[in-house]
Amino acid sequence: MHKRKMCSFFVFMFTAALMAGQSGVIAQTTANKQISKDEVFFSIARRINSVSESPVSAIVAELDGVIEVTAIASEPDGKSLVTVKERAPSNASSTNKSIRLKFTPPPSGDQWTWVEFEDNRRFYPVEKLFPYATDELGKRRQAANAKWSTFLVTVNKQGDAANKALETAKSVIKSDPPPLATLTNVRNTLAQAIKDNEKDAILNSYRELSSQAEPIITLGDTYADLKANDAYLRLLDEYKNSINVTNAARKEYVQAVNVYNEALVRLPFALIAYGLQFTKIEANITAE
Repeated sequence: MHKRKMCSFFVFMFTAALMAGQSGVIAQTTANKQISKDEVFFSIARRINSVSESPVSAIVAELDGVIEVTAIASEPDGKSLVTVKERAPSNASSTNKSIRLKFTPPPSGDQWTWVEFEDNRRFYPVEKLFPYATDELGKRRQAANAKWSTFLVTVNKQGDAANKALETAKSVIKSDPPPLATLTNVRNTLAQAIKDNEKDAILNSYRELSSQAEPIITLGDTYADLKANDAYLRLLDEYKNSINVTNAARKEYVQAVNVYNEALVRLPFALIAYGLQFTKIEANITAE
């Protein structure tokens, strides 16, 4: 009986040692496994695809345009630590930077899983990046849209100020001042364009409105009575100020668009922005 127990004990110990050896081989194999650069992009794309309808291939193509893989290292637990870098160069508002990502190896096959991202030298689960990026990018896109709306309001006010000055000039000189007919047509076209949200028509109307600035401002050079009329001069000053306000709103709009677009190519937002339907906004106008 004692011999049987001893025999069973040795069998148990041998089996345990064998299993431990196999586990060690598996662990060592996993630890030696390393993610490829291509799989980094595909792993990120698959993770995004799991929460959106964006095709994996399209996400990969976009990622390749905004980030590059600069280093891959294996960790003791078998994960791969990947360093990615922005392709966008440094500028006045942003410094070209790198962050690290962590990926876990698959039990079999080649499909790794993206599990962590780095921000301010701390690692966070990938799940936290989606709401964070959606909130931040959403705010910046909303700000750009709000600045466009503000610009449209100022353009309307500029047209109104011009019209008041010209109507007052009309009452002083007892005839239609030359810019009045053109201004009336521009304002009507602009109002319809804004109503229909036709951006090209809006911009054309704005350009025409801007082209009337000099004829309106220099009207007093042709009609001496206007230079002596306080009401007209006050309205002319208001019109000049409206131009300055419009120019300021124009610059703020372009700046807001640039802030939003910049975030799309900066880490960590660049990792998932495209897959979450955040795409570049083409500014309707230039700052100047």
